[in-house]
Amino acid sequence: MDQTVNTIPDQNLSIRQLLDRHSRGLPLGASQNQGEYFDTEIPRFDDLVDMMEHKKKLVQEHKDLTKQIEKEQEAQKQKATAEAVEVAKKSIKTDES
Repeated sequence: MDQTVNTIPDQNLSIRQLLDRHSRGLPLGASQNQGEYFDTEIPRFDDLVDMMEHKKKLVQEHKDLTKQIEKEQEAQKQKATAEAVEVAKKSIKTDES
């Protein structure tokens, strides 16, 4: 735990000063958090049927992506197994020689 104190005596602003700085775009001396914005559009639904169709579409996309991930993982396992077999074959050949 850091024990440093970051307060400065008499570091206060009146409401008039705060509004003046804010209206002029000057920093207020406090940290400002910036929002994060993504490219994904958040849909707005007027009808429950549209919402349910969108949900079904998302569930199907999830299933498709899960299958794709499983296929890629299986392919990586097979590749690793094939490489291990090749290494074992090479080590057997070098032992026989």
